[in-house]
Amino acid sequence: MQGVLQAAGILTVFDRAAEQRRFPEPAHPYSYLMAARLHAFGDADRWALVVETVGYNPRAANVVDVMHGVGNCLLGTTEHWGTQHLRRVDNFQDLFDDRPWPPRYRQLPITVRGHELHVDAAPTIAAQDLFRLLVPDHKDLLLGDEVELRHLVPADLPRLLSLDDWHHTALRVKPPSAERERARLRHDSLMRHVPPDQRVPFEVRPSDIETYRQIAEVLATADPNKYQPTLPPNTHWTNWPMSGAL
Repeated sequence: MQGVLQAAGILTVFDRAAEQRRFPEPAHPYSYLMAARLHAFGDADRWALVVETVGYNPRAANVVDVMHGVGNCLLGTTEHWGTQHLRRVDNFQDLFDDRPWPPRYRQLPITVRGHELHVDAAPTIAAQDLFRLLVPDHKDLLLGDEVELRHLVPADLPRLLSLDDWHHTALRVKPPSAERERARLRHDSLMRHVPPDQRVPFEVRPSDIETYRQIAEVLATADPNKYQPTLPPNTHWTNWPMSGAL
């Protein structure tokens, strides 16, 4: 019973992180998703979840690996969540000629963390499509290494699970407030008139999603066998066409 109670507490932290917009979302409107990876760490007393979403972010003018950390032992913060933003392309400013507009790819090697990567692409290729060509052969260069992960997670905390593919449902989360409760009551009233198979939930929190319920069990028990998904993985970038839409 203790493991179930602990898992419930972990799910509460996941939901609170989502209320603060600190939980990972593959369809982030500012970043064209390229790759993702999930890491679970834990022992008898400590736990940490780190989810990476790598994407081309036009506002940052780079490919950025965002490491979303949630846990009770994160380094560098007194909160239950922390984030690292890691720029991956060393020579981004050299890659495009922006006159005339739109920018044209100069067909130069792309330098990622000191590695020159050759890409066969036309000058007219869109930047997000260009960088996504790196993923099949160079995903590990784009995602975090052990040193970077351990900036968030204690070095002695065992790794329980790593996933490159899992099932995520787009989050819809509102922080608790009087207005939220009024909106929920209005939503529930409207949904009573909708056929059950067409009803839309008022919110979708991490605790509503099978993946994160099972990950919470993994973290609570330090047992990776608690992860037994029944839903197909969908974290490949092709499943999130609205990422980068803004």
